[in-house]
Amino acid sequence: MARRDTIDFVSAFAVGAILGVAAALLLRPEPPSRTQRILKQLGPYGKQVRSGARQARRGLEERASAAGDLGAELNTAARELLRGFRSEVADILSAARDDLARTLNQQVEEAQTSLRRTARKLRRS
Repeated sequence: MARRDTIDFVSAFAVGAILGVAAALLLRPEPPSRTQRILKQLGPYGKQVRSGARQARRGLEERASAAGDLGAELNTAARELLRGFRSEVADILSAARDDLARTLNQQVEEAQTSLRRTARKLRRS
């Protein structure tokens, strides 16, 4: 019977060892696939790329806002310049009208004076 107990013990030990090895093999994590390894290696770079993209987006938003502000300032300056130009053109035209009216009045006066002289000469003759 001692021999039978020894065989039972060795059999139980062998079955336990086999079950332990099988459980260890079944429960061990799968080795990562090639894709998973590549993604794990590229993970920090992805974070850097996202961070860079975020910074670029912020910079673009700031530049677009600045360009919009500059456009509004340019529009305001152009309107003020146009107002000033119109005012100057109106002043020039007004001065030209005044000069033209003055010149015409002088010519009319000279013509009237010339007509009077001519009429006097004709009356004397």
